[in-house]
Amino acid sequence: MELQILEKRNNPLLHRLELKFVIKHEKEKTPSREDVRNLIAANMNADKRYVILQYIHTPFGSNESKGYAKIYESVEHAMKVEPEYILIRNRLIKKKEEA
Repeated sequence: MELQILEKRNNPLLHRLELKFVIKHEKEKTPSREDVRNLIAANMNADKRYVILQYIHTPFGSNESKGYAKIYESVEHAMKVEPEYILIRNRLIKKKEEA
């Protein structure tokens, strides 16, 4: 897998770095959220816990996936800003069991 950063924007008000990216995955399936978070954390020298993957889209039959991610300064900042369903998708919190 190859990561290419298309756009990088610092957002000091929300204590995060916002990334638009493309991942090329020749002869492989669309990478999982966990794989993408690991790849972004490794390339941006960040802790994986601070990386929040908003979305990743792969057009049918394509070997490129486009996505949007945010790297927070701390987990606490992410918990304050991100909606609950995004935190669940990125496994920062567990889904609440319904009674």
